[in-house]
Amino acid sequence: MKNDKIYFENLDSIRFIAATMVFLGHGLSDSYKYLPNNSLKNFLDLISSGATGVSIFFVLSGFLITYLLILELELNSKINIKNFYIRRVLRIWPLYFAIGIISFIIYNSPEALIGIGDRIFYSLSFLSNFVKCFYSGILMPEAVTWSVSIEEQFYLFWPLLFLFLPHKFWLPAILFTIICSIVFRVFNFNDATILYFHSLSVLLDLGIGGLFAYLIKTQNKFKSFFENTATKSHFVFFLISVCLLYWNVKIFDFKYGHAIGRIFISTSFACIICAQAITKSNSILNLKNFSFANKWGKYTYGIYLIHPIALTIIGLIAEAINFQKVNTINAFIIAAVGYILTLFISKLSYTFYESRFLKLKYKFATIKTHE
Repeated sequence: MKNDKIYFENLDSIRFIAATMVFLGHGLSDSYKYLPNNSLKNFLDLISSGATGVSIFFVLSGFLITYLLILELELNSKINIKNFYIRRVLRIWPLYFAIGIISFIIYNSPEALIGIGDRIFYSLSFLSNFVKCFYSGILMPEAVTWSVSIEEQFYLFWPLLFLFLPHKFWLPAILFTIICSIVFRVFNFNDATILYFHSLSVLLDLGIGGLFAYLIKTQNKFKSFFENTATKSHFVFFLISVCLLYWNVKIFDFKYGHAIGRIFISTSFACIICAQAITKSNSILNLKNFSFANKWGKYTYGIYLIHPIALTIIGLIAEAINFQKVNTINAFIIAAVGYILTLFISKLSYTFYESRFLKLKYKFATIKTHE
């Protein structure tokens, strides 16, 4: 077990790509919808899908948490549940609540106060995914914090499965979780809001990520398959995901298509994550080779939570100097400047704020990992 890989360098780039997709989803919004070139519009739609970015994060979280829980049991013969929760609190809460305070200050208007007043319990208790997360006409940080709420809910109950259930019940428990989510999605197939925001709907992504981690840790053939993936395999996995996303509407254009289509899309994400995580090849598609994305991967939590504020600041400046989103070029310029500001603030946040809590977090680590 000493050689078991617990730092997956390639996954930093996946985090960065997912965070950038969420940024583009909010930063570009509908600014390119009137471009004359349909192929270009479809491409921009593909890379600026916040929903896709969030789904990648969920699958990734399910994979990593499950992998590390099983590894901790293998190394220590137990899970230190107290330390697990402390580590999650130290990683998630400081920036989450800081963003909440900053949001309250920035959007301190009667309309915002009414909205925040109605939702403050949900935000403080990490249940904000159960309420609508947008204010009309303004981009609020709550537009992204709902997904953090779902992850915190997942972190609360998921370790308990491995702590209290015998090993032989782990796979049935994971499959039961996935099946329950699928059934819930099918019953709510015509409600896009429920499919997107509800914890039971999103549990599909987290469960699929967890299932793949379990299979890698317990099935040698499954693990060997992904260890032996190389350039060709990586390309095929990427191609499958792109095709599923690009032709998503056409492929799943039937009654329950929107509800069950995510099974295939999330599974394609899980294949990419597994292949990137444990491959032993020097594939040219190893994402760690993309140095910029790999370098900025550790800042993605900040990028994810901070970008709505950065976009709001840039939007206010653009309005003050009368630089409006009157055309696609202007919208792209505003988004580009917002992206640069997001990266800048995120790095400052990580260096001078988040890192203080991360150092404390490592004191509660039962196995050594990288954040």
